[in-house]
Amino acid sequence: MKNIGLVILLLLLGSCVGEVKEKLTKAKAGVSNASTFVKEARKVEGRIEKLKNAVPLTNEQLKEWLPQNLGPLERTGFKVGQAGMYQVNSVEGTYKKAEDKKTLSVMIIDGAGPTGSMMATSYGLLGNFEMETEDEYKHQQTVEINGIKAQQIYKKKSNDTQLMFAYEDRFLVTINANDMLPEETWGMVDELKLEQLTKMTE
Repeated sequence: MKNIGLVILLLLLGSCVGEVKEKLTKAKAGVSNASTFVKEARKVEGRIEKLKNAVPLTNEQLKEWLPQNLGPLERTGFKVGQAGMYQVNSVEGTYKKAEDKKTLSVMIIDGAGPTGSMMATSYGLLGNFEMETEDEYKHQQTVEINGIKAQQIYKKKSNDTQLMFAYEDRFLVTINANDMLPEETWGMVDELKLEQLTKMTE
């Protein structure tokens, strides 16, 4: 349910995008961050309209796509429709490496439809602003790996990695990896073969 709560927060953020853009448009042109946000907000409007009218994949299609294995990790469980109360379709899979502490959970939400389009654009904004912060406990930064812009959080003491991004401006992806460095976690993203989801929408 932690991931679902995060989705609610992002939905609320998305619903405010239009209002924020309007206010920022009136701000002084010399503020670079405001200018960046205005540009992104304009792009968001187009994405929302496109996704709003798109037909989402069914929960059954998402379940059929979910891989049985991610490299050495085996799927130990799955859930579909957990985000259904928010009028979006979703699938969540959990993976584990036998006789190892490595575990990974992945949640995919299809951003098509009226509600999903707001969520997808909010997720998309996460990767569009350069940021980085670090302390003794964690390192959080905006990264771009293999063309995917994401928010990446690495917890140093527990060796845990979290990735959040919108794939092809539509599929909301949240990955939580335990006992994995960021590089290894991105390797699991490759194993997901997210491009197959895009092909299923054609």
